[in-house]
Amino acid sequence: MKKMLIAVPLLLVFPVMAAAPTPSGYLVYTPAAFQAAKGERRVLFFHATWCPTCKAADIDIRAKLSELPEDVALFKTDYDKEVALKTRYGVTYQHTFVLVDSAGKALKKWNGGSMADVLANLKPTDPK
Repeated sequence: MKKMLIAVPLLLVFPVMAAAPTPSGYLVYTPAAFQAAKGERRVLFFHATWCPTCKAADIDIRAKLSELPEDVALFKTDYDKEVALKTRYGVTYQHTFVLVDSAGKALKKWNGGSMADVLANLKPTDPK
């Protein structure tokens, strides 16, 4: 009985490892996405699907997304599901925005607004 050798070609794939782009823009909040944007200016927008003011802000933000600086990650954060984040940042109602630093510390918090308010709150405050 003859032994048959079957040669199976071995395909080696060498993935090219490039630095992952830092997320910026208007993103849905996930802990991983938030962490990945650590080097960016991060803003949490506590949004509720049932909130008409939140819907208006969402429409305005999407319409003016080109105005958002490239180094800003604005996270649409589910007000009803992200209970731990609400507690951490003292958010007591929907339509709240929180600007946080790279360590996750709140730098500014404001209620309501549009893209213009987001942009205004990104500017450094005068220490006086």
